[in-house]
Amino acid sequence: MYYDRMSEIPQEGGAEARERALVSAPEVSWALREVNRLAGELENELARRLHLRPIDNAALGHVMTSEAAIGPAALSARLGISTGSGTQLVDRLERAGHLQRHRDARDRRRVSLQATETAIQSVLGELAPLFDALDSLTNELTPEEQSVVARYLRAAAVQMRAFIQNTTPSATRRPG
Repeated sequence: MYYDRMSEIPQEGGAEARERALVSAPEVSWALREVNRLAGELENELARRLHLRPIDNAALGHVMTSEAAIGPAALSARLGISTGSGTQLVDRLERAGHLQRHRDARDRRRVSLQATETAIQSVLGELAPLFDALDSLTNELTPEEQSVVARYLRAAAVQMRAFIQNTTPSATRRPG
């Protein structure tokens, strides 16, 4: 059984139904898994709306959300493509006005990438209705409920980050 994306009515079949047959988990974990699955679909839809290839949208996302400056080689590594393909991708995004290259003042060989204001506004403009809808959902919760949901999601993010980095966070292991 899975939940139809337009309602909360369980539907037969789907990825969740196959997983539920193999794995036992609390309902909140199933809900988060569905959100994660939909996040991938959301990225593809955002790419379509921005008239970008999915990999170009992924690249733009990495540049926009990276904690530290990211260069073309690091971006290529994150995307799992060759540096030559990464250079072509960056060239394409730069020509389209989505990215800018910036040379390091101390080492002119080093280049960092930055999303343009136009690209940032385009992404945020497309996502604004979704963000507004999610904010409305949040406002339906009491402050106490919001606190519980936020604590769970932040802890889930720590677990996901640890999985990505192939580590186990000691302070956030599953409660017993």
